[in-house]
Amino acid sequence: MQSSVIWVSIALVVALRVLQWGSHYRDNVIDAIWCKPGALKLGELSRKRQDLQRQQRSTSAQDEYAKWTKLNRQISQLDTQLTEAQAQLKQTRQVGEKALSRLRLILLTAPLLLLRFWKGKVAVYTLPQGMFPRMIETILSQGWAALAMAPMRYVWAPGALKPLQLETPVCLGIWIWALTKVLDTAEFVVRSLIQ
Repeated sequence: MQSSVIWVSIALVVALRVLQWGSHYRDNVIDAIWCKPGALKLGELSRKRQDLQRQQRSTSAQDEYAKWTKLNRQISQLDTQLTEAQAQLKQTRQVGEKALSRLRLILLTAPLLLLRFWKGKVAVYTLPQGMFPRMIETILSQGWAALAMAPMRYVWAPGALKPLQLETPVCLGIWIWALTKVLDTAEFVVRSLIQ
């Protein structure tokens, strides 16, 4: 049971991290899923506008004024169509972003949060007693709530905290937190080496 909880938490944390790493591709994903017709139309209008501008630049305004003016009007019409297409694409992208954020919340963030609360105190592995100061061992075994409850424990049972066991279990909530921090640090190192 514990190993399946660990594997599920690893899968959720890594999936969230992959989504964060790929966030700069978000517009391409949204265009591919929701905005493909709008993006294609926008690309087609941009190409037409570039072709018309090329033709207009090759045409002399003094010698072929009628042709140059006609091209100028077509470019103006394409500019208004481009603005409308961009506004429509922006609106469709916003709908796609909302849908993707809901999907991410439902499939990844909510299950990870539920896992932290539901199985947060499950022991992932144990450390020998005395390896860390007692307060850190308490946080490792009981999660971050132990830090908030420390003043109340001191009032109820003044004096030094006595060890209850020979080994300190590391709970799932702290393990997930540590895993995300390790992934953050690894990402920072890789980005620093690449740049």
